Amino acid sequence: MSKGIIKRTRQFYSTRRINTWVIFYVLIYAILIIKLITIQELDSSMVFGVYSFLASLYILSRFALVYFYEPDPTRLDRRFEPTISFGIPAKNEEANIKETILRIAATDYPKDKFDIIAINDGSTDGTLDEMMAAQRTALTRGIHVRIVHWQRNKGKREGMAECVRQSTKDIVIFIDSDSFVEPSTARALVQYFADDRVAAVAGHAYVANANTNLLTKMQEVRYFVAFKAYKAAEALFGAVTCCSGCCSAYRRAYLGEMLDPWLHQRFLGVPCTYGDDRSLTNFLLQRGYKALFAPEAIAYTFVPDGFRQFMRQQLRWKKSRVRESFKAPGFMWQKHPLMALSFYLGVLLPLVAPVVLPSHLVPVTQPLTSRFTA
Repeated sequence: MSKGIIKRTRQFYSTRRINTWVIFYVLIYAILIIKLITIQELDSSMVFGVYSFLASLYILSRFALVYFYEPDPTRLDRRFEPTISFGIPAKNEEANIKETILRIAATDYPKDKFDIIAINDGSTDGTLDEMMAAQRTALTRGIHVRIVHWQRNKGKREGMAECVRQSTKDIVIFIDSDSFVEPSTARALVQYFADDRVAAVAGHAYVANANTNLLTKMQEVRYFVAFKAYKAAEALFGAVTCCSGCCSAYRRAYLGEMLDPWLHQRFLGVPCTYGDDRSLTNFLLQRGYKALFAPEAIAYTFVPDGFRQFMRQQLRWKKSRVRESFKAPGFMWQKHPLMALSFYLGVLLPLVAPVVLPSHLVPVTQPLTSRFTA
């Protein structure tokens, strides 16, 4: 069943990629038209006019920067073959965990140079049984799968930390328990680590269940923009602010430097138990390391197909973004000036929006044509 989903997903993205770009450019055109209209507000509301201009500058600059993003070939080495551990923290993922592990086991990489570490984080369903079944199948292919079973749930951050502790390899690639990777994903990620300054590399995640309903299709567009535009723009300056948990690689030696403070991170006196990928990336950026984006490192992940589940996920993500937005400004100024400016705008604009926008969320009674002829 999962193989069929992935096959259909590949076909789906190969045929719809051009349509996505068409939609993207139509949206950009719409934004420019709206900005042309709202620029008239400069006369009646300087604050709103400035906000509108900066918001447009922030969004469009991200897309403009993508044009210049191209991985530096002098820093890449396709022959580079460090040892790898794939880390998979999982809780109650009996539907996908076996396929996740076996997809990793099919990785196009020397079998003696990678292993798989699966953490069963207090699951109450058949996750452990599915892990063990995958372990037996992988062993017949010469792939070692190590299973760590916890009776009590400890959280994803603890699971990720345990993967680092259990590993003896050079690179740790974290894969979400409901994500499937391509055979070439590992090679696409590790070639960036030929540069010693690189601590983390994010892969590109596509939505595996995009055709389920309108909500999943909307998330497909969001994922496309988040990776192809936002992460690519940040990678231009070696400062991807969130190496997503669904598929990202880390240099294990650098993780060891900050594993304990990251694991025991607190915010306003409360232990941090969400937004682990964004937090981990920030810890590495704070130490001066680079975080990059590998567009050719492909993974397929399942997104929420129900509104309530989606809202819970988004609340966790937004809480972590706010928390990390208080931390990152303390060191982001040390990055490239364009990266720093873009980052600070991204932090400032959402904070100002609740103050600026309510007074302008009223029907436009003046005819549109009169705004240009007045």
